[in-house]
Amino acid sequence: MCPNKEADAKHKGNMDFDLYRKIIDEARTHVNDIYLHHRGEPLLNPRFFDMVRYARDAGVKTRFHTNGTLLTGEKCAQLLDARPNLVSFSIDGFQKQAYEEIRVGAVFEKTVENIKLLLKMRRESGRKSPYIVIEKIAFRKGEPEGTRAAVEALRADFLASGADEVIEKREYSWTVENEQESVSCESMGVCTFPWYSSVICWDGTVTPCPQDFDAKLNMGSVKDSSIREIWNGEAYRDLRRRLAGDLHSLHLCRKCDRIRRKTVGGVPFQYMITFLTDQLVGYNSLRRLIATAERN
Repeated sequence: MCPNKEADAKHKGNMDFDLYRKIIDEARTHVNDIYLHHRGEPLLNPRFFDMVRYARDAGVKTRFHTNGTLLTGEKCAQLLDARPNLVSFSIDGFQKQAYEEIRVGAVFEKTVENIKLLLKMRRESGRKSPYIVIEKIAFRKGEPEGTRAAVEALRADFLASGADEVIEKREYSWTVENEQESVSCESMGVCTFPWYSSVICWDGTVTPCPQDFDAKLNMGSVKDSSIREIWNGEAYRDLRRRLAGDLHSLHLCRKCDRIRRKTVGGVPFQYMITFLTDQLVGYNSLRRLIATAERN
């Protein structure tokens, strides 16, 4: 279900560390946190843990999403030492057959073992961070009959092993050129992304939303301009005007199924609750009561 498998190799790479430092140095005065993942597996980057440390030392909270297949004892130790605030794991299928059909080349038992190793090492170190979330996708086609008990058993096992949360996220459609427009009876909400966040791709390209997988909505490049210049630039101002009053002129945005989900006051509920939780609660024991889960 991820468009990454169709992406051209020339569009993939690791962010240069000097470029990363420039981003953190510019953002540190006004950003709450940074998600160190987009369009790929962050643990493939050889300087990933240096990136976590650099942001942490700048006072910026960090979080990242991984499939967990590359975790080893050494990487778990490096992760705990780097001290990201939150780590989430994508375990798309909670059973061996479903998981290995989706995550081709991975071994279900090994990935589960990797995550439990991190949980064990965190517990033995006496640390409470990073906050660890395990995610399962609720697929549109549903689950094979009789699998729910196994799913719940693995969920209970992860929680007993020390995971802070195990959540289920509804599958959604990526907003890419070859996708047809979403069909939904739900009313459209307001997209909030361009007013509080940005995505910076590995090559410095800025796009307003992680749903714009192919970075077609190019707002500029941090190689050529500062984050502030891009944020206040004409491309961003035009996008915000059109989102507020002419959504149908944006052929990618009008396809997005996120703005067709449940809203509160016209704002997609999952965006509102995630924003408030990140900004006001952070990554701690209180978060477990409120939960990270995207409310669909």
